[in-house]
Amino acid sequence: MEQSENRTGEQIPSMETDSHAEKVDRMLEFFLFNKNLIIVVTLAVIVGAGALFYLQQQRQSAEETAYRLVSHASTIAENGNWQRAIEGDASMKGFREIIREYGSTPSGNYAKILIGDSFFALQQIDSALANYRSYSGKNRNLAASAKAGEAACLLSKKELSEAAPTFEKASETAANQALKALYLSDAADTYLSLGEIEKAVDIYKQVIRKYPGFAAAAKAEESLLALAGKTGNVNL
Repeated sequence: MEQSENRTGEQIPSMETDSHAEKVDRMLEFFLFNKNLIIVVTLAVIVGAGALFYLQQQRQSAEETAYRLVSHASTIAENGNWQRAIEGDASMKGFREIIREYGSTPSGNYAKILIGDSFFALQQIDSALANYRSYSGKNRNLAASAKAGEAACLLSKKELSEAAPTFEKASETAANQALKALYLSDAADTYLSLGEIEKAVDIYKQVIRKYPGFAAAAKAEESLLALAGKTGNVNL
């Protein structure tokens, strides 16, 4: 009995050891058979991670450069030197070159609005319009600014029927409440110029109701009072 018990007690660990050994052998066999593939995949992951890090560093570096260049050019534009801000000179890069080299960065994208402003100031409306429409950034307030610039160009081109809804779109796009109110008020002004008085009145009331306390709301109230005086309709 003792011999039988000892034999039985020895068989169980022997089976477990064999099973474990088989698993190790299979893993070793798999590695040896596929070692080249494993090495290639591992290297691909390492290289991919390195490339991603490098690209992120490059993007950050490009954005820092673009920001510095745009800041310089925008200062020139603010001083009224719009042509120089657009084209640049031997001492600086203008908006045009910045957009060409860094247009995919946030600051390079912002330069599309600034060059639009500069062309607008020079009354080169078609060029301004094209640049406002080229803005593709994710910042809602800047996107709204570009849309409002587009609307201003359409106003300048006497295309009021397109300008009015474009101002409305600018208001919808903006995240800032003051900008929402301002662009919506501009839309009302444009509808008023089109002779669409009811539409204008409705939008002025929206501005007053949705954005109390903002300058655009005060302006909307003044516009309604002026309309009431001209039409004799005190219920506007």
